[in-house]
Amino acid sequence: MGAAEERTGSRRASAKRETRDALVAAALAEFAEHGIDSPSLDAICARAGFTRGAFYVHFRDREDLLVAVLESALGSFLDAMIAGGGEGDGLERSVERFAEVVSLLQREAPAGAPPPAGQALLVPVHVAAVLEGVRRSERLRAGLVGMLEGAVARLVEVAKRGQAAGSVRRDVDPRQLASLLVSVGLGVLVARDAGLPLDPPALRDTILGLLGRAPDGT
Repeated sequence: MGAAEERTGSRRASAKRETRDALVAAALAEFAEHGIDSPSLDAICARAGFTRGAFYVHFRDREDLLVAVLESALGSFLDAMIAGGGEGDGLERSVERFAEVVSLLQREAPAGAPPPAGQALLVPVHVAAVLEGVRRSERLRAGLVGMLEGAVARLVEVAKRGQAAGSVRRDVDPRQLASLLVSVGLGVLVARDAGLPLDPPALRDTILGLLGRAPDGT
């Protein structure tokens, strides 16, 4: 393949990604404003500025779009919770990032406005609506479980590094700890939706205190 053909292929791939991203963003906005069930595919496509034909290039059906929306909304939230994964990223940094995410979640953006720079991680769809969709759709449930399992696996490695460095209690099972932290993260989203006030610094300090060495030094 020549250089010109490679550039053409790259532009096409980029345009395809941009179209898919625009459709997901439009669906997120529609779901945030009207709930998961109400917006039609026509309304979502119109908001994105594309036809139904473009939609079916990227998604098999509405359920396929819901999975992509779930990955976009909750995936960015979970990514923001977890440290980058480098050798210098300990569990303490993940907890600090988690507290930062909680702080951002408590800042309300104007209705219909895009999130400020650095706040793309905000989850615009109420968790209760997402869980209702998960209850009705096996495909959506599988997508959520896969996403959560991936987050747990990443946190397990971070927890093991913390134990090796002596900053995390060695009497704690890394997988159970990772599962608990991911569950706490989802709980924060529920608390946000319910209007429960949270104190991010206190939350951070409490979690770090629980992760620290046990009284016997283990």
